[in-house]
Amino acid sequence: MSSAAISTTLYRHHHATVGQLVDRIDSLLAAPSPVANAAALATAVRDLFGVFTVHLSLEDSALYPRLLAHPTPALRATAARFQAEMGSLRARFDRYRSSWPGPLAVSKDPETFVRETREVVTALKHRIAREDLELYDVIDRAALADKTANR
Repeated sequence: MSSAAISTTLYRHHHATVGQLVDRIDSLLAAPSPVANAAALATAVRDLFGVFTVHLSLEDSALYPRLLAHPTPALRATAARFQAEMGSLRARFDRYRSSWPGPLAVSKDPETFVRETREVVTALKHRIAREDLELYDVIDRAALADKTANR
């Protein structure tokens, strides 16, 4: 398999979209009274997890299987590490989503919703930054090395 066949463009685009939604959530959380914005926060979080769910599905079905079969050992190892780490993060996101299915749940305990939203958004930002730098950049370097070697 050629590493040039693996492109990070779509995944990076998803990360940019997630980043915009996270920025929206961060601004709502930074308001003088984020609890007053609980309904808007719940909507933004729902939008975020909609995009992120699609992103994770594409990674699981398309990206990771190709990376785990890649001829470059370092790329395979990095992909395996990220895939393993994502399992616990995905479980955390699923617990969060189950706890906060909509505005009614949020209205029952808005302070906890705000606190848990801050925590999960921070974890998501950290994961995306690491994926961009430690995984996607490795994929892009492998593709560049492959192109150079095939000249």
